[in-house]
This record gives sequence, C-alpha cells and structure tokens, in this order.
Amino acid sequence: MHICDLTTLYIDHGEGGVNTYLFEKARHLAAQREQGSPVRHTIVVPGRRDTRRQLFGSTLITVKSPSLPSNPQHRVLARVKEVKRILRDLRPDIVEVDCAYLLGQVAKSALPQVPVVGFYHVHLPTFIARPRASRLGPLLAATAERATWRYVDYCNRYCERVVVTSAPIEERLRQAGFRVPLQRVQLGVNLELFQPHQREAQDIVELLYVGRLSREKDLEVLLDAFQRLTPRERYRLTLVGDGPLRRQLERQAAGDGRVRFLGAIPYGQELAQRYRQADVLAVPSPNETFNLTVLEGLASGLPVVAVRQGGPRDLVTDEVGALARPSDPADFARALHEVAKRRISPAFCREHVEARSSWTRTFDRLLDLYDEVCGQPARAASA
Repeated sequence: MHICDLTTLYIDHGEGGVNTYLFEKARHLAAQREQGSPVRHTIVVPGRRDTRRQLFGSTLITVKSPSLPSNPQHRVLARVKEVKRILRDLRPDIVEVDCAYLLGQVAKSALPQVPVVGFYHVHLPTFIARPRASRLGPLLAATAERATWRYVDYCNRYCERVVVTSAPIEERLRQAGFRVPLQRVQLGVNLELFQPHQREAQDIVELLYVGRLSREKDLEVLLDAFQRLTPRERYRLTLVGDGPLRRQLERQAAGDGRVRFLGAIPYGQELAQRYRQADVLAVPSPNETFNLTVLEGLASGLPVVAVRQGGPRDLVTDEVGALARPSDPADFARALHEVAKRRISPAFCREHVEARSSWTRTFDRLLDLYDEVCGQPARAASA
C-alpha cells in the first residue's frame, strides 16, 4: 500500500502537533518496513521552497507556498495545480488529508478512484471563528461560527471517512449533522522519549506550558491565573513555544521574573527534558481536538491542569490532574493550586497513559482503517 499524507497544517522548519503526528507516523511505518511490510509513505506539505527529502524512509515533499498574513509560520497549499500534478505522479492507494482546507476536493479531483480519508486535526468553528469574531459581538460571532460549520462540511464531503481523536469532538460533529462517517482513533505518545524523573521535593512549584503562542490557546487566561496564585514566591511558569502572540504575552508578564519564555524547542530530548524539570503541565486552551502535550506531560510524570472543553476532557481525570471552566482565570488558578498541593505521583501519571496511548496502537488502528476503506468503492462528493 502507498499512503499519501496531504496537509496544509504542517509548519515548515517549525513545531506543532501535526508535525509530531507525521514524524511519529513516518517512524512507525519505517519500523513496519523493517519487519517486511511493503507499505510506502509520502508526505506533501507547504514549505518555504520546493524540496524533497527523506524522513525515516518516507518521502517528504514541500511545495513552495505563501504564508498567512496573520500567522507567518503557517503556509497554505495554494498551488493547487502543482499539488494535483504531484498526486498524479505519486499514484497512491489512499490519501489522508487534513479537514481544515479544501484538500479533499483537490485529492479527489486529481485521483477520482483513490479513497480519501480526512483527519480532523483542528475544530475550526472554535479554533478560528469564535475567538476572533467574539470581539465583534455575539451576533457576528454566531454568524461566523455558522459559516465556518458550512465550510467544514464542504471540506469533508469528498472523504470516505473522517478520523476524530476524542469523544467530545465526535459528539460535536454528530450533533451538527456531519454527513461523512466518523472513526475515532486516539493519538499516542512516544513512551521511550517522554519518561518521568523523580524530582526532589522543593518549595518551588514549576508550571509548564508547551505549545503555540497564539490567541486560540487562551494564554492570557494562563498568565492571569498565574498572577492569582499565592504565595507568589512559591510558583514559577515556563512557556515553551513561539507564535504571533509572544510579544503581547511578554508585555503582559513584564516585570515578573517568575515567568520565562523559552521559544520553540524541537521535538526530541531537549523538549523531553523540559517536561522532566516541571511539576505541573498547564493547558488553558478550550479549542483542542485532542492535545498531544497532555499525553507528553502525563508520560513524563506530570499532572495536568486543562479546561473542561474539547479533547483534554477525554484525557485528564481527577486522579492525574484537574479540569477548570474554560476561559476562567480564577477557576484555572484554583485548579493549579489544588493539583500542586496534592503532589500526584509521577509513576501514577505515567501508568495512566502507558497501557492505552502508544503511537504503535494509533497507527495500527489507522492502517486497519486504510485497509477497510481501500476495500470499498471510492466515494463521490455529496451535493
């Protein structure tokens, strides 16, 4: 089988959840080939220039693409003719596309007989429409959200299946009358890379955030919650990541030496070490379809404080952390304080993910899904 991943959510020379997903997918498929599997894998993504290189034996093709004006790190696969040409030359057996752009239509137009599977990495109605439009008033926010739902429905009508990664997102799509069959597949974590380290008990509580510094992540809420924690000298906050909101957040935290901005750290040992040096992982975003950092934190032995909305609801239980009300700094501060006070065992956090959250389990389920879909006639777009 020849699998093609086609996504516009990959960040060329950057970090992000989709980058991690594709990195681990390529690594898993390389291990499959070492065991005799004939599977081939090609990844087509936007980039600064046209390139072709190897990633664990998978072919990674970047197509020179324009940046988003509001977020220069993100690029859009706007050269549709070139993408179609690449797909026709590759002749894959199945194409997986992200559900945030018109790539399902592009793939089906280039390869009408090839099955297309969508992967619901981003929930656009809350990720984009609500945070931005809400500043213009509830009526415009509601109108923008309805329009975004229609766009999402259109993007996915060319897919045979759409993969979702959490029960809350699956429930939202079903309630919205999503017409494409849904398949839930939980994402995984590299259990060899992210491992706990028993830190000596100390008075300072090290809080950690890992992810993009952008508006939909609700980082103003995190900084506000951090300022409410008492006693002040007991807490420190480290933010790992970069993005368009960094300067604003640095201004918000100006003068507070307890807050550190480290910028983006590449996926690997240095990032894993940052997790091991922390006590609690903070995930304030209400707009997550899943959130890989939750699993990375738990695998590293960290309890997690997240919000009661989106993907983290599936991952964070009272035993390994707490869920606060979305966009509520006071409640997020309460949850951070309570979790820090409980001193949850790192081994217990690790056990929470060890049995059910390996990347091997994720990709074995995806390969089974590909086999199933390839055994069915390719789906025509619904009207």
